[in-house]
Amino acid sequence: MWEIKTLTPEQFALFERLIYRKTGIRMQPGKITLLSNRIRRRLRHHGLESFEEYYTLLTAGSLKGELTEFIDAVTTNETSFFRTEGHFDWFAGPFLEEMAARVAAREHPRSLKIWSAACSSGEEVYTLAICLAEARGKLAGWQLRILGTDISDSSLAAARAARYAGRTLENVSPERLAQHFEQAGDAWVVRPSVKKPCEFRSHNLLTPLGETGFDVIFVRNVMIYFDRESKRVAVGHLIDALAPGGSLVVGPADGIYDLLGGMERKSSFLYRKPSTDGRSRAAPRAGGGA
Repeated sequence: MWEIKTLTPEQFALFERLIYRKTGIRMQPGKITLLSNRIRRRLRHHGLESFEEYYTLLTAGSLKGELTEFIDAVTTNETSFFRTEGHFDWFAGPFLEEMAARVAAREHPRSLKIWSAACSSGEEVYTLAICLAEARGKLAGWQLRILGTDISDSSLAAARAARYAGRTLENVSPERLAQHFEQAGDAWVVRPSVKKPCEFRSHNLLTPLGETGFDVIFVRNVMIYFDRESKRVAVGHLIDALAPGGSLVVGPADGIYDLLGGMERKSSFLYRKPSTDGRSRAAPRAGGGA
């Protein structure tokens, strides 16, 4: 039964088209081994003997809830706390300083609205929450909200559980572990005080979020899997969701820079949406690296 190792090119094409229809993610031919391995786990789970049998049952809806499980299995990506640390240095430093100055000048309400798009298992959301917790002095009395969204239900369940171990914590200092996490056996659980401003919900980047006014949106290392048209659609939805003057933080390999023509480039990873009056508000400076 398990002598089958790898999808044939024809089988890969079938699954690749299905994934694209459902998510906008384009699996490149170089991912055939990765996709084969992940699908083979689903075959084992159901006791099936071939990729063809699984595809037929999957597309016919004969395996209840399996399409969601399949999408989860093939789109979940590894992430970690404080991944690309310079982005969070900017967020915790220049960005929060600028927002505090705008509040003091009565140019902005005492609030922050943040979106982590394609948040996977929640490490980015909680990294942002840790940054806010460490800036609580300057944010006293503010309404704080961090929304994490992802297409994967299993990733969202892991994010809500907020339980982490191993490599995902390798960039978290011992001091931060002690301050912002509680140890639970071999794992660490995010403290309730850090989790308080965070919420999670399912969302496909190819559809509008249905919510606007975000001060900053993080969307990193996901659109590398999208084709040109899917990137264009997703970027449009992200820009629509930003508040005037809001910031967009992008991944270094996402390949969307030429789709951000209406945004002001501040650094290799940072873009600013124009203000409603058409003037460019002074932006918080970012480091030169991605």
